[in-house]
Amino acid sequence: MISKRTHCAEQLHLNRNMFQCPVCGAAMDTAMQKSLVCMHGHTFDIAKQGYVNLLTRPIHTHYDKTLFEARRRIIVGHGFFDPLIEALAEQIMGLMNDSAHILDLGCGEGSHLAKICQLLAIVQSNNIRGFGADLAKEGIQSAAKIYPNQNWLVADLAYPPFNVHLFDFVLNILSPSNYHTFDRMLKPGGSIIKVIPGSEYLRELRFSLFGEEKTHYSNADTFSLFQQHFPNALTQKISYTIPLNQEGIRDLIQMTPLTWNVSEMKRKQWLEKSSATITVAFEILVGSKSH
Repeated sequence: MISKRTHCAEQLHLNRNMFQCPVCGAAMDTAMQKSLVCMHGHTFDIAKQGYVNLLTRPIHTHYDKTLFEARRRIIVGHGFFDPLIEALAEQIMGLMNDSAHILDLGCGEGSHLAKICQLLAIVQSNNIRGFGADLAKEGIQSAAKIYPNQNWLVADLAYPPFNVHLFDFVLNILSPSNYHTFDRMLKPGGSIIKVIPGSEYLRELRFSLFGEEKTHYSNADTFSLFQQHFPNALTQKISYTIPLNQEGIRDLIQMTPLTWNVSEMKRKQWLEKSSATITVAFEILVGSKSH
C-alpha cells in the first residue's frame, strides 16, 4: 500500500497543469514524489499526511484541531449538514457536463467537499476532481488524513495557487467571499455556489446566548453583494430541524464561532443539556460566469 505522501504526489502530478507558484507564478510539478516545485526552484514539501502547505508566510487563524474534529463529527457522525450537501450535489449535477473540477475555498476539514464528490462520483464515475484550500493547516491535515481522494492545500484564499479559469465550480460554504478570486478561478461558464446562513439558522442557540434581538440572522448584505456580482443569481432555501444528543450538542458548541465570545456560564448551560432540537437553515446562491 502506497503512503499518503506518495498518493498525494501522484495526484499533484496528474493535476500539475492546475497549479502556479505562489511566489513567482511559474508552472509547478512534483519532484521525487516529495515536493511541489516551480521552474524557478521554489519548493513546497508534501507532508506525510498527504497535503501541501503553499503559504509563503505563517498565518494564524482561530480554527484549531479541536474545532475541526468537532466539525467532522457534526458533519459525518450527526448528519447535521446532510440535506445541504445533497442539495449542493444536485445543483452541481444539474449544471455539469461530463466532468467537473471543483474548488472548495475555505474547505475546513474537508467533509463537505469529500461527501459532495462521493455523491457526484455515483453518477459520473472518475470524472470528478475535488480541490480543497484553507488557511488553517489543522483543517487541511485532517482532510488529507481522512479523504485521500481529493487534493488538499494550505493556501492564501485571496490568491490561491492555481492557474486562472480552470474550475467548473467554486464552492464557498459559510465562508467569507472574495469575488476577485471567484472570477480568477472559474472557467467561462463556470459557477460559484455560495452557502450563507438563513435567517433561522441556529435560532435556538442564538436566542439562548444573545436574547430575542439576535434570534434571527440577517444575510441581507451578503445576498445583496452576491447579486451585484451575479445579477442573474439563482437561490435555493433549505430549512430543517435536527435532534442532537449530548455529544452532538458539545460538538456544535465547539464548532460554531457563535460561542467564542460568550460567558462560560452560557456555554455550560448548553454543554449540560442531554438533548436539543436545532433549526438549520441555509440559502444557496448560484452565480454563473459569462462565457
